[in-house]
Amino acid sequence: MALKKEVESILNKQIELEFDAAVVYYGMFIYFEQELFKGFAAWFKHHVGEEMSHAAKIIDYMLERGGSPAIPATKAPKTKYASPLDAMKNALRHEHGNTAGIYACLKVAAEADDPATTEMLQWFVKEQVEEEQWAEEYALMVEKLEKSTGALYAFDHRVGSLVNA
Repeated sequence: MALKKEVESILNKQIELEFDAAVVYYGMFIYFEQELFKGFAAWFKHHVGEEMSHAAKIIDYMLERGGSPAIPATKAPKTKYASPLDAMKNALRHEHGNTAGIYACLKVAAEADDPATTEMLQWFVKEQVEEEQWAEEYALMVEKLEKSTGALYAFDHRVGSLVNA
């Protein structure tokens, strides 16, 4: 069964959110790289790929269902932040926005009586729990450590080691 227009439309909005997240995280990668926080930089660069894979998952699903995925135009990302904490809080807000987008997709799919899309979106619900968890934890840790440069760099190193594990 082909996707209903309202489901296709909301999934295309989610594709846009996923692309936007990838671009925003690329900007954060640049910021942290320039500030010599190599661990945070590596973490955000890794998440660029994750966000693009999320977009690809939705695109593939839409194509399987006879939909027409739309590749969005992107804006240049912010590459300067007031502090590492400012960047981390922005990442957390971004993850909250992605979660809201997934929930909007679920609502539209349910209203359109589209159980296949609802089922596909469950993977994203679980993924967003994980994404919000790391974003919240990292923002809280940076907030606690921001007054101690040594502790902040130690945390940065720990985050970087998680990417390369």
